[in-house]
Amino acid sequence: MACRLRSRRHLGNVKQICLFSIGLILLANVVILHRKFNGLEEENMVDPGGTIKYNQHDPHSDSVFKDMSLDSAWRLNFLENYNGFERRLRKLMEKSSESGLYGMRMEGTSQLDKPSSKDFIGCDEIVNITERKYLASGWTKAVYSGRYKGKSIAIKTVDIKGQDVSTCVSRGFTPSYCYNKAAQKIVKEILVLQALAHDNVIKVLGFCVPSVNNNVQGVAMITELGETVNLIKLLQMSWEDRLRVSYDLTKIIHFMSRTQYGSMAMNDFRRQQFVLVDGVLKVSDVDDAGFADPSCTDSETCTIHFSSSNFTKRLPCIHGKCVGYNEKRNLFNGARHFTTYLLPHGAPPTLRQLINKTIDGFANLTANAGQLMAMMNKIVHSYKSGVYLNRTSAEDYQTRYDVYTRMDLPGKYDYRCRVSLSGSGCTVSVFDQKEAEKICDDDPECQGFVMSREHTWTGRILVHLKSGVDSPTTNNKTTLYVKPNQNRSV
Repeated sequence: MACRLRSRRHLGNVKQICLFSIGLILLANVVILHRKFNGLEEENMVDPGGTIKYNQHDPHSDSVFKDMSLDSAWRLNFLENYNGFERRLRKLMEKSSESGLYGMRMEGTSQLDKPSSKDFIGCDEIVNITERKYLASGWTKAVYSGRYKGKSIAIKTVDIKGQDVSTCVSRGFTPSYCYNKAAQKIVKEILVLQALAHDNVIKVLGFCVPSVNNNVQGVAMITELGETVNLIKLLQMSWEDRLRVSYDLTKIIHFMSRTQYGSMAMNDFRRQQFVLVDGVLKVSDVDDAGFADPSCTDSETCTIHFSSSNFTKRLPCIHGKCVGYNEKRNLFNGARHFTTYLLPHGAPPTLRQLINKTIDGFANLTANAGQLMAMMNKIVHSYKSGVYLNRTSAEDYQTRYDVYTRMDLPGKYDYRCRVSLSGSGCTVSVFDQKEAEKICDDDPECQGFVMSREHTWTGRILVHLKSGVDSPTTNNKTTLYVKPNQNRSV
């Protein structure tokens, strides 16, 4: 009996020792993983408050990336993975004889080929970016603003705290592997954005991709800095500015329907993928973009279903491709996020019929990108040239307000009006003096207006409506127009 008891105790001790050893091993792995993840996290230098951390005493630490403690083997692994990714992307695009891809490098080189421009921002120049500020984070990337040689720029890098990396790590992959995977999206974005040279595609000003032999510690892309596009901002715009956004969107979709790499699809088509740069709408996020319409066997396999709107569209299957598939998806999503609510409200009555036809072409896919581009060109031309005013006789051009050249009413008699382009007064754009007089006549509060030399993107003139006209001051760049028969001291 005693022997059996000692044997059981011995087995129990062995089990405890084994369990304790296993626990120590697991704890050690957790500590190692935590340290590696912290190193990667510090590299991105984003604290919970959204600011960029850097050591002011270290001349090299005020870059977007803090020096990583990862060894050269990790960087070599990253480079090998990146090389494979780049070769796959090259195959997707090599149908063009003139690729135009700065990012496509020759086999055996260790870095992306850089443009020869002296203003190109490379790895060594990132430390010279000043006034860095955290802006936002998405699924994969963190975005910062900064200043470089007096210009505002945006910096995109992997967001270590983002869902892409966090989800990957939670599935048991190493932090370095997850960083590689996320970094590949930025590399793809560098390549695609440079390939899609267009006025409505964000301009790449520089990039940095790590190599084994240099001191670069992270992937980064530097672009123009733009304003985010959100619903409130769009709805607060004047109709003329909303027309500009819709016009730019149409140009973007038309361009994507016929790129030299095939029809392009924005698989994650949302307002967040666009920015406004000096009022121009530009595509800024293309890491989920795809090229070429999907393959098919018959028209049954070319049916697009938009579940959010319970809308279905069947396309033809020609030579094994669903022709127009990407284009139709982009148009429908463009209507959903932009044109349906931007174009109609506040539009001149004489343009509404054409605008309604354009909106129907977007939302119900009754027109292709080329036809919609022609419609938008007609709307913009009509608004720029004054054709929409429908003037048919000489009387339609006659003016009657009293004119006082080189006169102004700065800060006087300003009032708020519904159609104002300004938040502090009643500022509107007009084709000419006659249209300004018509607007003032229709507003009981308006007693006159000041016409400036400033113009909008359409070339229309900015005027400031006034509720009074007494005691103007001299200004060589403005002209004061006053309603007839007003009691005034001009």
